[in-house]
Amino acid sequence: MFKKLLPSNLDFFDLFERHAMLGLEAARTMHAVLQNLSDPSYRRQLAKIEELEHQCDEVVHIEVELLRKSFITPFEREEIRELMVALDDIVDFIEAAAHRVVLYEIMSVPDEVVQLAGVLVQAQEKVQEMVKMLRHLKETVNPHEVLKGLNSLENEADRLHRSGIAALFKGGFDPLTVIKLKELYEIIESATDSCEDVGYVVEGIVIEHKG
Repeated sequence: MFKKLLPSNLDFFDLFERHAMLGLEAARTMHAVLQNLSDPSYRRQLAKIEELEHQCDEVVHIEVELLRKSFITPFEREEIRELMVALDDIVDFIEAAAHRVVLYEIMSVPDEVVQLAGVLVQAQEKVQEMVKMLRHLKETVNPHEVLKGLNSLENEADRLHRSGIAALFKGGFDPLTVIKLKELYEIIESATDSCEDVGYVVEGIVIEHKG
């Protein structure tokens, strides 16, 4: 259905930017849900994440088809594949986190989980910024500062992950809750790792093809 709504003349840059935009929307939705799990509509918001993941799958299908049909590509085919996979991994992890909230019937989370999801939103904003640079490879673009910001956010995500897990084992949570929340921490942190992966892929493309 989503595929039918997309313009037929999209190029790789359009598709990468759309992929990043969908990832940002998914991250913002996840963050909003975790901030207010007491809201009865939270399941509807989590269902929105699943729909966004389906839309990303459609974008991937179009990217693959365009790659198959294109004689000339803006950069190496393997670089395109790496970028597609890294962008898609982010949304897959966010959807996995949403599924855990529903499956495990998680009704509240520690502040560190909410903070970690907030860091993911910031990281995805950096991803979107870096992906937009690809359209301007022949111009003066420098992904280094944005990548430094992504690295800092990933380090902050690691810190929140470690401190959050430690707090679970010290905070008097029952064992089942510890297992559920530990898995949620790990999935969201993996999503921030994937954001950093996108950053490194984009930086490599810019260095290889700039000028």
